[in-house]
This record gives sequence, structure tokens and C-alpha cells, in this order.
Amino acid sequence: MSFSKYLQPEKLVLTVDELAFYKKHTGIENEQGMKGHITAVARNALEIYPYPCIRTFGFLRFRITRSLSGYKRLLELGSTRPNALLLDLGCCFGNDVRKAVDDGFPLRNIVASDLRVEYWNFGHDLFKSTRSTFPVTFIPGDVLDPSFISAQAPLHTTLTTPVPLQSIFQPDLDTPKSLDPLRGHLSAIHNSAFFHLFNREEQLLIAKKLASLLSPLPGSTIFGSHLGFSEPHEEVENGISLFGHSPESWKKMWEEEVFTNGITIHVDADMVGHESSDEFPHTRMINWVVTRL
Repeated sequence: MSFSKYLQPEKLVLTVDELAFYKKHTGIENEQGMKGHITAVARNALEIYPYPCIRTFGFLRFRITRSLSGYKRLLELGSTRPNALLLDLGCCFGNDVRKAVDDGFPLRNIVASDLRVEYWNFGHDLFKSTRSTFPVTFIPGDVLDPSFISAQAPLHTTLTTPVPLQSIFQPDLDTPKSLDPLRGHLSAIHNSAFFHLFNREEQLLIAKKLASLLSPLPGSTIFGSHLGFSEPHEEVENGISLFGHSPESWKKMWEEEVFTNGITIHVDADMVGHESSDEFPHTRMINWVVTRL
């Protein structure tokens, strides 16, 4: 069965900033030529798995900038903390890491990860890059797999001073199979359009795993955005279920269930009223930032 017939070309609309970004990274100056190139990549990607964000061209948006305070903090860490490392979990085609690099975050201090390596390769197709021209470390894996990220408690104190990524992984060798070596070394973790793919218990487990990877240094941050509701609950539409937190329950989860045993954090979570999902029209986007104090 081909999924490319579900592509919605009428939703391929780029803002002025987005068009400039894609022109810069693809070298395609003609807007119609650009749209043809993007459509071809999206059509191929749909055959791997028909994610709505690919079908509706939502993957073109900059998600990393939605939580503006988190993004500003990321760029600040990149310029002021030596060897500050960023993990972009659920990176898809790598749009957001390219945006962060454009805005000054060191390319070689980034780890990108997604379930399927094909999406990262489609990113190279989309941006006309290669592993050599865009040498960000990519590690594929399933976030629920304990061998990929084990469930451990957040660190109370730092293990070492921040170290270069190249001393943790050697990218020229075989692709690493686990994110566990990053434990305590990540200054920032970005994660968008991801948590709402999981049920309530899985969301809590993933949050705990990310907390265990984060550096305990003050100012280290986990940030992103995902779909939620004004009140936390689960909805089922066309046989698909979605559990969504509210901003209040999301904040409470991090404060009372993830960072415990005296670890102090600050959580911001705000609901954006104008964006929802086609499948779940009652959802709204929650932008959030978790910061260690």
C-alpha cells in the first residue's frame, strides 16, 4: 500500500523566514522548484511511516524555537558553557538542529536521534547535505528500549566538568547504539512533537530517562512542545488514542514524579490556543521548559 497519495500539497506553505532558510540550505532559488524538491522528499518519507507531520508538511516548521525561552537558553549555553552538548530527540529530518547551528550552536556539540535512520538520511536529501558536509552525530534508537536509554535517577552532582562530544563518542567508528554514555553530560535536550505519541505511563518513563541524561549543572535545560489538553485526559479518534497533559499536570509531573529527592527545578508550561491536530481537534500545543537550579 502506498501512503504517498495521502500527501496534502495544499499545506506546503512557507513563511518568508522558512523560505530563506530552505533556499540557503538547498541552493534552490526558485520557489516552485523548492516545493517540488520538498514534495519529492516527503513522498518518499511517507512510504517509511505515514506520520501526520510528513503528510501535512508540518516537518518544515521550526519546532525548536516555539519554546522561545528554552531556545534562548540553549543558544546562551552554546556560547557560554564550554563543551555544552545538545541532544535533539525525535529529530526527524534534522531541521531544528540545522536552525540551531545557523543561530550559533556548535555543530560538533550536537547529537540527533530518531527511531529510524531513514529520516535522518531523508534530511540529507532534503538539505542536499552529506555526513561529511553536515557531521552531526546521529544515533538511532527506540526511547522505550532500556538498552538505548536506561531508567536511572537524575544526577545530584556533576560527574565531571563538561567534556567534548568526541571524548564520549568517536563518530568515525561504528554508530553508537545507546545514549547512556551521555548521562550527566547534556547541557540541553530538545524534544518536540514527541511526547503526545505515548500514553501517560510512557510519557513519565521518557521524562525520567531524559532527566537522567541531563547535566546537573545549574541552568541545564530540557525543552520542547507537544499536543495537550486544557485538562489531562485520553481521547480516541478513528481507533487512535492520544493522552494529553494540561500545562498544570505537565509541570506537576516534572516537579513531583521526575525530579525528586531534593533536586530543585523550575518548570514553565504554556498552552498555545491557535494550534491543534487534524485528528484531535480539541488539542492545543504546550510549549515548555524544565531548568535545573
